[in-house]
Amino acid sequence: MSSTFKEMQYGPLGKAVAAAMPHTEADPIGVYAATLSLWSAAVNGQVLQPNGRPTVFWSALVGRSKIGRKGFALATARAIVEPTIGAFLSTRSRKGISSGPALVTTLFEVEQESLTSEDGRDGRVMIAEDEWASILKRANRDATYHDQLINAWDGVAVANTTKGKGGKREEQRIDRPLLGYHAHIQPGRWAPLVKPEVALGGAFNRIPHFIVEKSKNLPSEVKRPLDAVKETPALTRAYRWAREKVREMELSPEAAKMHDAYRLEFDDRCASLPEAVSCFIERGDENLLRIACLLTAAERKTVIPLRAWKAAHTMIEYSMACTEKLINEAQAGTGRQMKTVEQIVRESLQRFGGEATRTLILRSLGTRGNADSLDAAIEKMPDVVMERKGSGAKGGAPSFVIKFVDPAGNDQEQGEREHKEEPEGRPKLAVVPPQSERLAPRERPAAKKAPVKKTVKKKDEAASKAIIARQKEDTPANPLADLL
Repeated sequence: MSSTFKEMQYGPLGKAVAAAMPHTEADPIGVYAATLSLWSAAVNGQVLQPNGRPTVFWSALVGRSKIGRKGFALATARAIVEPTIGAFLSTRSRKGISSGPALVTTLFEVEQESLTSEDGRDGRVMIAEDEWASILKRANRDATYHDQLINAWDGVAVANTTKGKGGKREEQRIDRPLLGYHAHIQPGRWAPLVKPEVALGGAFNRIPHFIVEKSKNLPSEVKRPLDAVKETPALTRAYRWAREKVREMELSPEAAKMHDAYRLEFDDRCASLPEAVSCFIERGDENLLRIACLLTAAERKTVIPLRAWKAAHTMIEYSMACTEKLINEAQAGTGRQMKTVEQIVRESLQRFGGEATRTLILRSLGTRGNADSLDAAIEKMPDVVMERKGSGAKGGAPSFVIKFVDPAGNDQEQGEREHKEEPEGRPKLAVVPPQSERLAPRERPAAKKAPVKKTVKKKDEAASKAIIARQKEDTPANPLADLL
């Protein structure tokens, strides 16, 4: 398993995914994301963020057909949670919904059916779209689909007006939508179907994307490998714990301090990016908190420890890196590829006069890099160094400055290069004498006529001679006349 997955693995959920990996060909991160989405849909409405908002976690797996093993990832996730929430998934799973009215109707009907059940009102629904491309193709023609999705993720009311019996208008309203969502799509179909105007509205930053590919090939002799996936008793106990009553989560003091600092940095990062890019990640900080809540709830705890927060942080940062890669590939055809970390560092230093604090450079990087990638890039750059400058305020962390090795020298060399790099083939200057010193233009005398043939009459010869004589008299004196 990858080191990245190990960093985001936490608690019973992380252990359950790790235990299932020997029996699947799917990407471990893809299995982890799908498992979190299924688990969050099951405890939706019962586990809340510290501010009372939902903790439901949506996800999209992006991978090539067959090579991505997206379906295998979802099947593995189902095998992991089947012993725990199998009854919920068998009765509340839906797919093929591509319009706002259909989405509201689905949520409304499920909630209405639950009113007569022993447990009372229960509007939980899990939508898993294994062909998200076809859904987006139809949904892009609908005026309300993406808006209703946004409302459901936010936990605010969704409504739809229909015509009942006798043409009477009836309202379908769900004050507290409880919707889980998971989808699969190929990278090549992502760019044409993810419309910029929809992305700007915030529909896609609520669905973290994960690029996936197969982890291995299992032997053909293993006919049903997922049958070997066993129940995770800790998850079963956690599900019963969550369904007993509403659990309001809270951050531990250490986790709260980290989260507050991250939110400030994340806001600066989003502000420094073009809106066409930031619109895909602007809910990253809240998705991080949702993941941390779910991981902690799986431990039957309500206080989020720092380790759970860090695991969630690794997962959401990985998702944003996947989104950046998708944007890069989408823009490659237009020649507008994102810059490397090294390019951004050099441009930022030039903008700040050859020297800037590490914090400023990190803000310039935005989602295209973090502290580790910045340090790695500086090590590879011979003309850039990072120096420590004293301690922080009131004995805090030391400050670091990034600068060119020799800004003045670089400027001088740059000036010399610009001086030398004059365009080739430039015409040379020539001294032109004043107008008065130039030779007067030679005035060519009238051309002499060809000798008259013998057949011409004598009077014509006399007339011709008279004309020639007059022309000679009218010709001005010319020092070069003798040469003519």
